Amino acid sequence: MIAKAAPLALLLAFVSLAASAATPEEAYLSSRDRAIAKLRKLEAAGKAAGQAEADERKALAEFGGKMEAIIGPVSAPGFQKLGKYSIETLFDGIGADQLDGLAFAGDDDKSQLTISTQGLAEAFLRAHRKSWIKSEKAPQSLGEALASPYFYTLAVSPDAGVEKYADLPIAKPAAATLAAAMLDLRSQDDAGGALPDEIIVAVASGGRLYIASTPAKAKIETSPVCEKAWSEHQAKAKKAMDSYSASGRADEKDFEQYSKLQEEGSAAFRRCFAERAKSETFFADLTQEAQALADRLATAKR
Repeated sequence: MIAKAAPLALLLAFVSLAASAATPEEAYLSSRDRAIAKLRKLEAAGKAAGQAEADERKALAEFGGKMEAIIGPVSAPGFQKLGKYSIETLFDGIGADQLDGLAFAGDDDKSQLTISTQGLAEAFLRAHRKSWIKSEKAPQSLGEALASPYFYTLAVSPDAGVEKYADLPIAKPAAATLAAAMLDLRSQDDAGGALPDEIIVAVASGGRLYIASTPAKAKIETSPVCEKAWSEHQAKAKKAMDSYSASGRADEKDFEQYSKLQEEGSAAFRRCFAERAKSETFFADLTQEAQALADRLATAKR
């Protein structure tokens, strides 16, 4: 009885150890977080900048290698064969807090592709859930996140906000578990009455998450009704700004009203665009462009 119990105990211990072993993604995130904490502590303490930068370069190279191992070989038509680590810096600042993955330039030098994993994307969402933009509910699943322009701002657009103008109704490719596409514009300020010029497509397939952006090829136009709505908001906003200037920039209420009218005008323009664009020929053309890109991503070779 005793002789038989020992092997059983060893087996149970082995099973328990195997169950608790970290996945490659978990091990990567843990080591990345430790490196970030160490580097930012050195930075805060005013340590030698040269040494801190050298340590960062070494860490970025290490994590880039780990990411290549996690993602595996990639061959996505329309994009270059070699990618780079998507995290640009481990110090606080632009390019520090993007989605962990590999970034690829398009063959046209205008398109971009980021490849991550569903596990890393879900960890990314959990890390940002409490600090999500107040104007929308934080997504509770990856599927919800793929419909959010703020997700793409955080994940792949560190230097400009992604403004969604319309969802593009693509069909989920057979090889994919999730797929979404939108017509958008990236802007560092309020987009105002500007027209969208880009398509973003996201596809989850085989455990990977692909996020691609490409210039819209179809000629995009807007309705006179939408232009009128924007012009009316602009006129009201100008009146508030004129009042603010007349007060010697002392009446903050006028400036707050100006900012509010600008935001409301932009939102109204995008709503109008989304409602009316669906019946336009260019919308069908854009949807076909997005569908073709989603199909290519879903069948990207490993």
